[in-house]
Amino acid sequence: MGAVADPPTAGFCMQCGPDTSTFAYPADQVLRCAVCGWETRLAQRTLFVVAGVSGSGKTTVAEQLPAYLPECDTFDADLTLRIAELGWDVWRDTWLQLAHAIALNGRTTILCTTFVPDQLEALPSRALVGEIRFCLLDAPDAVLRSRLTARPPWRGSTPEFIDRQLRWASRLRSHLQPRFDTSILNETETAQSVAAWARQINV
Repeated sequence: MGAVADPPTAGFCMQCGPDTSTFAYPADQVLRCAVCGWETRLAQRTLFVVAGVSGSGKTTVAEQLPAYLPECDTFDADLTLRIAELGWDVWRDTWLQLAHAIALNGRTTILCTTFVPDQLEALPSRALVGEIRFCLLDAPDAVLRSRLTARPPWRGSTPEFIDRQLRWASRLRSHLQPRFDTSILNETETAQSVAAWARQINV
């Protein structure tokens, strides 16, 4: 019989301080310090990620979704992009912490962002959220290139940047489903499709 794995760590003990981790116990819905026994509530709700490269329509969908998913809190993850100056993993981990805080208020988080699954699974706060479900906003390369080229200069859509985005789009297509083509669906149809997908899971 194999050894029982330790529960995952998530956060730190507010009594012992930042050098002492708390452990996640989903069955009891608590985070608990193994040193002093301090506990706080754990709320592991499904986290929905609406992924896509620049120009795929994430910001537009983030603006539209609240009308179709009023029971969820929807964010464009770029809202906190300045945090990425501390490191990309710090930025992503901060969103997991925020999703947990929102779950403690009984609500589900939807992030419109560039995240992919393998960027989240090893983060310190992964145990704070439940299942993470992804969908993909996409468009043909020619459409993405046209959208990015039309952006104002301050957006930094250089030819090199656009080529990187198209390579990233190719990777996302091979990894993420379901896929919603924003060159075929209009803004309303895209938001309604994403909402139907999320509601089917988050029943």
